[in-house]
Amino acid sequence: MERYDLIVIGAGITGLASAYHIKRENRDLRVGILDRAPTFAQGNTAKSDAAFRDTFTSELNFKLSSTSIGFYRYIQEELGYNLGMHFNGYMFLLDETALNSESVKHIQQRADTKILTGDEVASLGINVSQNGEVKKIMNLKDISGGLIGKNCGILEPDLVASYYASELQKMGAEFHYSTNLEKIRLEPVDRLDYPGEPFIWQNKMIGGLNTNRGDFVAYDYILATDVWATSLLDPIGIDSHIRPKKRQVFQVSSNEIKRMVTTSYDGKEGLFPFTILPGPMIDMRPDPRSQTFWVSYTDDIGRDFSLEDDPQPEMDFYERNLYPVLREYVPAFIDSKVTSSWAGYYSINTLDGTYYIFKELNLIVATGSSGSGIMKGDAAGRIVAALYSGKEKAVLYGGSTLDVSDLGIKNRKAPMENLII
Repeated sequence: MERYDLIVIGAGITGLASAYHIKRENRDLRVGILDRAPTFAQGNTAKSDAAFRDTFTSELNFKLSSTSIGFYRYIQEELGYNLGMHFNGYMFLLDETALNSESVKHIQQRADTKILTGDEVASLGINVSQNGEVKKIMNLKDISGGLIGKNCGILEPDLVASYYASELQKMGAEFHYSTNLEKIRLEPVDRLDYPGEPFIWQNKMIGGLNTNRGDFVAYDYILATDVWATSLLDPIGIDSHIRPKKRQVFQVSSNEIKRMVTTSYDGKEGLFPFTILPGPMIDMRPDPRSQTFWVSYTDDIGRDFSLEDDPQPEMDFYERNLYPVLREYVPAFIDSKVTSSWAGYYSINTLDGTYYIFKELNLIVATGSSGSGIMKGDAAGRIVAALYSGKEKAVLYGGSTLDVSDLGIKNRKAPMENLII
């Protein structure tokens, strides 16, 4: 039986960032990190679009994202640890109503942005005016301009995770890979060794973890297993407050796409911005290594809440849903082909689309990133660390603070985001 001061379940971005900030503040703690995969960041972290932005309408989301981006930038530019981070911009293509909305004005007030005109968008190889009949049938929108977030772009999630994992190893954290959590044991604080414990009149705690590699025991636990939190918590009656939604990414190539990928939003040699079409809001992520676009869509109504251990991409979904829209907006997709594809899950917080970070007994649950795990992961880790230490406020990178309870359950203060994908 392995005994620790703290066990972190899940070696994705949230679990690693949480363990890192706790261990950094408490060097003497014996910390164990469990994951069912053969190494770190092999779940939904690895299947992400891997983009980041601070262009949010809510102050909370701006804090979570901008401070995480700042820390990643510090790692790459000051510490010299390559994260594959490119500040190529994050562009929302908008119709006239959206471009002149209050949401865009709010974003411009707090984030570093640039507005592209319709002509500037067209110069990037995008059709800004749609065919009338097709436009009506497919619910397409004309494009009046683009909102560019300058402090935004793409990175490599495996490299971000690698930084946290390597630092944790230096600090003495112990990793247990290929370790599948089978059961979280609920036990009485004061054991009577009587069949049927814990009874309703006994104080309870998480007493240990049953895994395929034996039992693990700690004083405290952190559950950062993303969409699998629900199945692990349901047997002990703790609500994860999240639902799974399958998300698919298709890597698409053509000669024209290769040309587009190397064009920046200012028209110079560089990298195309991460781009969101105006409707349906399909996203296009440039990949500089393969000179392709990764495309995906956050389908909601019609996409069930089922959960599989090994989700597979659906080519029919691309061919019938994404491709018809892409070829209308971006001619470079007309003669394109899918060269690779993969699928994962968002752990959707169906209330407000923001992390849940809360404590029950001696267990901290961190889930519900709703597709923002990479771009907000460092801030989430700092909030988990503050909650673990019993602090009311978390200090984020750069010195700004956040009430830990804002992302909790009882005193939650997480406003609905107006600019979401």
